[in-house]
Amino acid sequence: MVKIGDRHQIAMVILERDPQIAAVIFDLDGVITDTVYFHYLSWQRLADEEQIPFDKLTHDGGMLGLNREDALCYLLGDRQIDSIQQQVLLKRKNDYYLESIDKLNNDHLLPGIGNLLVQLHAAGVKIALGSSSKNAELVLKRLGIEHFFNFMADGHSVPHLKPAPDIFLYAATSIAIEPRRCLVIEDAPAGVAAGLAAGMWVLGVGPFDRLAQADLVLPTLAGVGWTDILAKLKYCVS
Repeated sequence: MVKIGDRHQIAMVILERDPQIAAVIFDLDGVITDTVYFHYLSWQRLADEEQIPFDKLTHDGGMLGLNREDALCYLLGDRQIDSIQQQVLLKRKNDYYLESIDKLNNDHLLPGIGNLLVQLHAAGVKIALGSSSKNAELVLKRLGIEHFFNFMADGHSVPHLKPAPDIFLYAATSIAIEPRRCLVIEDAPAGVAAGLAAGMWVLGVGPFDRLAQADLVLPTLAGVGWTDILAKLKYCVS
């Protein structure tokens, strides 16, 4: 029995039992597109209205990777509010975010994503989304790539979000692919941990020191094809 926490052993078993990955599960923010700045603008607007000291350093240093509810708690600090006030503030923030991404389009895809989606589709590899965002489907539609996805798991799909593995396991089940035949592509430590806990391959996109637990880390997907990724993964666990 392979323990979920043993990253290297999991990868070795995947390679030995079935070297053909049958599905790729993408994170959204930081992998497919970068909506971080839009989130920052919407939080800044809310903070200004609520007279809460806030800046981009605060946002990037403490709120990145948090779900909407936890990010609001971080913003409020010691300020106590009831559940109704919380929902009011969250709706306002989300309305500002939706307003800010109104002009999002295919030009906002991160480098390499468009080509990778085309190659995966041509290779018959199933494509799913595993994002904590509750606006993920809308973002994919604005980007013009929703037709590539066999399934979208988002912030509405499971009660426990990353670093819990639930969202990735839910996506894999929904496309009828065993976890050991799935590759997760992530840019955040919590997402890497979630993919590994699910028993999947994990490709981290970004700085190595932040994503070192992944099976493979690439600084960007620009110029990287599907065959390149497969070759690099097999080399890393050989």
